[in-house]
Amino acid sequence: MDHLEHIDEFESMFRRAEREPFVFEDIAVTAVAIVTDGDGQEAEHLQQSVRQFLPRIDSVEDWHVFSDDDYDNVTELVKRLEQQPLDLLVTRRHLQERALAPRHSLGVYLDEVTQRTDIPVLVLPGTGEVSASLPKEACDRVMVVGDHVSGDNRLINYGVRMCSPGGTVWFCHVEDDVVFARYMQAIKQIPQIASDVAEVLIEEQLLKEAADFIETCVETLKQTGPDVALASHVGLGHHLQQYRQLIDAQRVQLLVANTKDDDQLAMHGMTYSLSIELVDIPLLLL
Repeated sequence: MDHLEHIDEFESMFRRAEREPFVFEDIAVTAVAIVTDGDGQEAEHLQQSVRQFLPRIDSVEDWHVFSDDDYDNVTELVKRLEQQPLDLLVTRRHLQERALAPRHSLGVYLDEVTQRTDIPVLVLPGTGEVSASLPKEACDRVMVVGDHVSGDNRLINYGVRMCSPGGTVWFCHVEDDVVFARYMQAIKQIPQIASDVAEVLIEEQLLKEAADFIETCVETLKQTGPDVALASHVGLGHHLQQYRQLIDAQRVQLLVANTKDDDQLAMHGMTYSLSIELVDIPLLLL
């Protein structure tokens, strides 16, 4: 092994060792805003539904209601939301767009609010065309998903916070098989690389990084976290298909995902796809 190979080996070992440890935080939820395009009575009914669905946020002290008469456009709504500290916003897809019945977007309001504020958004199931209510039973089956779940303490902590005592939280990470196949195809064109060995080792390493971080989360939460069961899934495949199968198999009641992408203004690509397709369950978008 020459000098450069020694450096490469050391760098790989260092990168594996510098993984950020998970830190548990019991997220405080004391102020919640409900945004509807209906009247005050609808908002009051929704408030009761949220309390029933998420019993672990019973510490809420301030409920803010924004009904149809309280805002005229997205900019006005965002300004009003920013006037007070909020820990959670509750709304639905296609706000103020029932007549348009869009199917391939979340609607202007939800798109803008998720990107222009840092408020976690609980998205109700259903669409502008077909509305739906929150489940009547308490949420005790939560799934946390992410492209880069490793090191994302906020994502993990919110997922745990929303699960009822005695429930189950799933930590899930799926490597995109299409992207993986494209890189492997490129590697196969390089004769200096043993492509068969590289494919196995790279897949193992990608999945190991996510699995190792999830394991540290589970170990920490067992010691300091709330009374919930913890499970995980790490795999290679198609994001939407894999998550749909997991949601159905585990009867998931709430999906938690990140919306922000450091490299673009628009919502994170995987989360946007899930948000468009999975209209039958509530989503918590961070």
